[in-house]
Amino acid sequence: MKTALLFPGQGSQYVGMGKFLFVRFETARRTFEEASDALGYNVSRLCFDGSLEELTRTENAQPCILTVSIAAYRVLLENLDIEPYYCAGHSLGEISALTASGALAFTDALRLVRLRGRLMQESQQEGEGGMLAVHRLASSVIEAECGRPDVRGTVAVSNLNGGGQTVISGLQCSLNRISDKLALLGGSVVPLNVSAAFHSPLMKDGAAKFAAELSCIHFQPLRHWVLSNVTAHPYPDENFIPALLAEQMVSVVNWYSCIRFLLKRETERMIEVGPGNVLGNMLRREKPISCIIQSTDQEDDWRNLLSAGSRVARRTDYDAYLKAALCAKNYNVIDTASDYMHKIAEPFRELESMASGARKGEAESERWKSLAVGALDKILDVKMTPAIRRVDILNRLAEEGGNVQNVQYT
Repeated sequence: MKTALLFPGQGSQYVGMGKFLFVRFETARRTFEEASDALGYNVSRLCFDGSLEELTRTENAQPCILTVSIAAYRVLLENLDIEPYYCAGHSLGEISALTASGALAFTDALRLVRLRGRLMQESQQEGEGGMLAVHRLASSVIEAECGRPDVRGTVAVSNLNGGGQTVISGLQCSLNRISDKLALLGGSVVPLNVSAAFHSPLMKDGAAKFAAELSCIHFQPLRHWVLSNVTAHPYPDENFIPALLAEQMVSVVNWYSCIRFLLKRETERMIEVGPGNVLGNMLRREKPISCIIQSTDQEDDWRNLLSAGSRVARRTDYDAYLKAALCAKNYNVIDTASDYMHKIAEPFRELESMASGARKGEAESERWKSLAVGALDKILDVKMTPAIRRVDILNRLAEEGGNVQNVQYT
């Protein structure tokens, strides 16, 4: 079963989050202890016994949500025969997804999200900025209202969440003006419990400081495909992480397109990994056909996940080729990002098509293996992968079941 893991962002926090995991699983307890050591305060106490006001402070909420998400992820892998095909996260959740993919060490991620939260909070004076969730209006109508002369440049669409919800961010004075107009147009407008205009151009200074910090982080190759909120497509490799994470702070979180990407690629199961079920509920409003939606928040959720019927088969041979194409390090420092994406798009689509066909039982084994090696070869050419690295990749494929032992590189 093709599975995607979804990691929630800020707003999913609540007092008591992660407590069942902490009590029930040693792996979760160790994750909380690791987070406490890295951050210098008791994360479990803040999550379980702190005040909601303290927990909701951006610089606290982000590392606490990350901790609960990674604890749930580790318990998931430890107790289920599951191999995620895609990972995706909403805003902060994208960093959780990158951590789960192996691109970012957990301790580095904790320090990074604490800084991110502080920079986002400090981007405006307390109460100067805010966010509104808007329902029952098309995003195009909301965007047009954000372009009105009296609010232009001070308010912008910040989240395209799907399920009929669009979020806008901006200066509070501009949000007050546009709120009345959106209500007159038939929209339902709900203020969010934040004090800054996240994911808007007003985050520009914070994004620049965040980019400087990201440049000091050593990112590892991704074990799983991770979707970017900015592009709504997988990261080509780890070298794209700093630029896209910094850009995410000032640009729209295009969550709706991320979900459409997953559904179009026949993702059969999506598991929300972390506190709450906000992402699962948004997904249910899209009414996906033949997609199982599960959570990791409550004891009942884990009872369902750990039941015998929840065990998931591992990837097919052709999925292994896709993983190899994604994880191969990019040695190409010549092509621009757009050229790079253009050159790898076609062979990636070829591999996706073969993997999809194999899952449906349509594979023509020997011919498809030859085509898979050819598509992988094109991608390695674009990435300028050295010959010795290609041999390593093929050897790993052979161990995973891909019959490619006779292919030689010179």
